[in-house]
Amino acid sequence: MAGRCILYSGCLYMPTAIVTGSGRGIGRAVAVRFAREGWNVVVNAKRGREEAEETLRLVKEAGGVGVLVMADVATREGCKSVVQLAVDKFGGVDVLVNNAGLGLYSPFLDADDKLIDKQLEVTLRSVIYCSQEAARAMREGVIINIASIAGIRPFIGLSIYSAAKAAVMNLTKALAVELAPRIRVNAVAPGVVKTRMGDSLLQLLGMSEEEFAKRYTLLGRLVAPEDVAEVVWMLVKIPTITGQVVVVDSGGLLKAGPP
Repeated sequence: MAGRCILYSGCLYMPTAIVTGSGRGIGRAVAVRFAREGWNVVVNAKRGREEAEETLRLVKEAGGVGVLVMADVATREGCKSVVQLAVDKFGGVDVLVNNAGLGLYSPFLDADDKLIDKQLEVTLRSVIYCSQEAARAMREGVIINIASIAGIRPFIGLSIYSAAKAAVMNLTKALAVELAPRIRVNAVAPGVVKTRMGDSLLQLLGMSEEEFAKRYTLLGRLVAPEDVAEVVWMLVKIPTITGQVVVVDSGGLLKAGPP
């Protein structure tokens, strides 16, 4: 599965990856990383068609074969449509990367039902729905969930997001047990990443990227989306890893976190 093509039933078969929430940020970097290996890539976004089309352009430019599906993977119907497109267009699904997620800042006592439901739907329910739909379509394969160090050490104001990401990590281990040996399931838990979401956290803290990195990481640098993508590819490439959560945070968990 790690090469440019695999032999299945006597025929050469180009493997296919679905990357949810790949209109920008980590998802875009992951989609492009698979494209560099010549894979088929299903790009997904709920909104922001121009950004998603830019990801699709980058996928093709990197050497992959791409297709875009605008769908809300927080719904069962959205996940079904993404997986079905992969099956119809490319003949199957080999890797699912559950990247879609939503972190909204709010003190816990101020979090209303709309905010709670939205974060749980996008961050947790999408992982459940898409994993079910993709696993049913896979002959064998890999599911990789993008979690967060917020699920390991919560950040004030991100209580619901932290709870959802912790659930994603526990779900990862449960699925690794239940779906083995046909499907391997792992997770990546990034720290603060240089994305729009990461930038919003820095603005909230009133800190520059350099100041945050120096104060709250061991390596003095923020994680790049491409760093996360490289770990995702590693988890696909190595066939003996399952049920693991790989932290990519420049050593942030080993230092005192922000208030």
